[in-house]
Order: sequence, then structure tokens, then C-alpha cells
Amino acid sequence: MGLFDWIRLIILSLLWGGSYIWIEIALLTISPLMIVFFRVFMASIFLLSVCKILKLSFVINKRLFIIFLMMSLFNNVIPFNLIAWGQSQITASVSSILNATTPLFTVILAHYWPKGEKATLNRIIGVVVGICGVSILMGFSFDDLNNSIDGQIAILLASVSYAISVLFGKQIDSSIHPAISATMMLCISSIILMPIVIYMGVDFIAVSKIESMIPLLGLSIFSTAVAYLIFYKLIKNIGSNVMLVTLLMPISAIFMSIIFLGESIATQHIIGLILILIGLILVDGRILQRFR
Repeated sequence: MGLFDWIRLIILSLLWGGSYIWIEIALLTISPLMIVFFRVFMASIFLLSVCKILKLSFVINKRLFIIFLMMSLFNNVIPFNLIAWGQSQITASVSSILNATTPLFTVILAHYWPKGEKATLNRIIGVVVGICGVSILMGFSFDDLNNSIDGQIAILLASVSYAISVLFGKQIDSSIHPAISATMMLCISSIILMPIVIYMGVDFIAVSKIESMIPLLGLSIFSTAVAYLIFYKLIKNIGSNVMLVTLLMPISAIFMSIIFLGESIATQHIIGLILILIGLILVDGRILQRFR
């Protein structure tokens, strides 16, 4: 990966790392389903405006529509609901660790996917080392396993879903602008979720409250709309390696806590950070090639 792709990956980790904070705040006033729907709906409206400003045209054939439909399901509808519900059942540290397994699932699935990237030993070892680093960084203990099993399974299934979505995303034509890809995916997600939300009933009073609207705006605009513009650009450039972002997200969360909440850095943070960086170097592979 090039320098600019690493920078994009770090920015994406900050945006998606912040999503867990927005969700935690929003869960205090509205249900997980409402959070997911308004997240994709508000983000789609924002991105439609961006496409209008950039004067981008939506020329989508049947093949692309099916890809965007799969992306909507596996990158939005399924994982967003699983994570929003799973976070209400387990601790944030366990959620971050389980979410960090996404690159591992991506490496495994890509190996068997038609025209997918073949798994290499250094990539597998790198991802496993990274997951160990995340576990140490987040202060994992075996007592955390007492968290809801259902909640843990939900986060793991979300990780598998994200892995599948990346493999579909790689099939998007390179000529398609990232804003078009992100807008199509989020619009389809909104259409899929709308009848479910209407059937379940929408508490517009709760959603319109300032305590709900602020986290929803942060979640939809920054952690979804802007994040997906970067995400689709990275898929074009680095393929399935984009899911390495889930190893960086806990680092972003720790540093945001230190900067904004005044928390101090501990030895476990340094050890975890070192292991994650080693894992990323192993997956990237360029430094290893110099010693061959």
C-alpha cells in the first residue's frame, strides 16, 4: 500500500472508530433499528447532495445494481443491525476485539472467492498478531467472556458480513466514482429498511430530540457518508486490505479517549499498539520482501 492509502486507512479508522461512541450515545434514547435506519437514510441524503454538487450521473446497469444490492445487505443492513444490537449486550472492549476479526475472515473468504486474493502465510500470521494486539490494547480478560454469548455471536456475524461485502465491492468497475458507489449502497439500504421501520413504528418524538439528533448526525455524516467515500476509494486501490481498518479502529478509540476524555496511556496500550503495527507490516508484506 502507498503512503496516501495508509493515511486514508487511518482517517477511516478514526471515522468508524467514532461510530461506536455515537451509537452508545444514541442507544440511550432510541432503539438499535431506529439508529440503523436513520444512519443510512440521513447519510444517503447527504451523499445525494454531494453527487448533485459534483454533477455525477447515475448510469447503473443490472450487474452493478446487483453488486450494490449485495453491498447494501452485507455492508449496511445486516452488520449495522447486528452491531447496534450486539453493543447493547456486551462491553465495548469485547465488541472491538471481535470486530477486529474481520480481516481474518476476509483473508479466508478471499482465498476461496472466484478470482479472489490468495491467502499467504504472512497475511494470516499478520492478522492473528493484530487481533492479539487489539485484545491487549483493549484490556481483554477472560471475565469478559461472561458477556452475552448472543451478543458476541452477533458481532462475529457482522465481521463475516463485512468480509463478504468487500469481496463484492472489489467487483465494482474502477470507472465508477466512490460517491456514486456509496450513494447507491446507502439509498438501497434505506429502501430495504424503510418498510421494516414503518411496520415496527417510528418514535419521531424521541428521534427529534437533541440528545438523539446530535449522535445521529455525527454517525450518519462523518462515520457513514464521509467514511464510505474513503472506503470505496480504498477498495479501488488496495482491495480486501481495506478491512485492516478494523485493527486500527481500537487504536483510534484509545487515542480519542486520551485526547478528549483525558485518559492516560498505559503499558498495555503500548504493547498492543506494537503488536498491531507488527501485524499490519506482516500483512502489507513490502518490508519482508526486502529481506528475501
